[in-house]
Amino acid sequence: MSEGSTIFDVQRVSKVYHTRSRHAHAVTALNDVTFSVGEGDSMAIVGESGSGKSTLSRLLLALEAPTSGTVSYRGQVISGRDERELRDFRRRVQIVFQDPMSSLDPHMKVHDLLAEPLRALKIEADEGERVRELLTSVEMPVSSANRYAHQFSGGQRQRIAIARALGPSPEVLIADEPVSALDVSVRAQILNLLTELVHDFNLTLVFISHDMAVVRHLCMSIVVLYRGNLIEMGKTEELFASPREDYTKELLAAAPRIRAVRATRGVPGREA
Repeated sequence: MSEGSTIFDVQRVSKVYHTRSRHAHAVTALNDVTFSVGEGDSMAIVGESGSGKSTLSRLLLALEAPTSGTVSYRGQVISGRDERELRDFRRRVQIVFQDPMSSLDPHMKVHDLLAEPLRALKIEADEGERVRELLTSVEMPVSSANRYAHQFSGGQRQRIAIARALGPSPEVLIADEPVSALDVSVRAQILNLLTELVHDFNLTLVFISHDMAVVRHLCMSIVVLYRGNLIEMGKTEELFASPREDYTKELLAAAPRIRAVRATRGVPGREA
């Protein structure tokens, strides 16, 4: 864990969904989860499908409220706040989704995709200059601004999605399975890019994943979820060296080795 100040403090959080079918019943997505994310940390939240990872990411983003417990950001409880109160929070905490095509409007050019968060959050900036800076930061040619997202490869679209998330100059980046849909060589390049951006922009990273090999490549600490319960957490190398829980051991045993491919900066038009 980082020794800096606490960014997120999750205290005894549970989330229960009630189905609306004829046979209504309650589904517990998270159960009494407690952990914190330190400033400058890169923390992975790992677990198989249905473990509660995506639910937890929505709570961290204040898109949903916990059924019980609290989620605090820099000491302020964020659940239950209205959107006006959350405007500054929305600028400071951004997300990169698994599938960039679901978050990038196909009818908008890249310039407008990158400028849209600035407009929505009322951030004063020279749009043209900011878009050029963002494209350069993710190693895309500035001419990309005049094209549509569907004209790019999957890896390039994810670079654009990352640039969009960086637009408001956040301090926290939540990445929800951002490379799981990419092939292995492109995946490594995007991971290396994320590593560089986290360092260059002094970001705190929350990385949602089921892939322990990817997590080891990128993250300093790990939270393991199993059926909505936090069953293990710790520093990445310590957990890899000596996992306590059988479920964590199974995740580690299933993890392939990922080869770190150091991307060449500033080369326009490459596949990734």
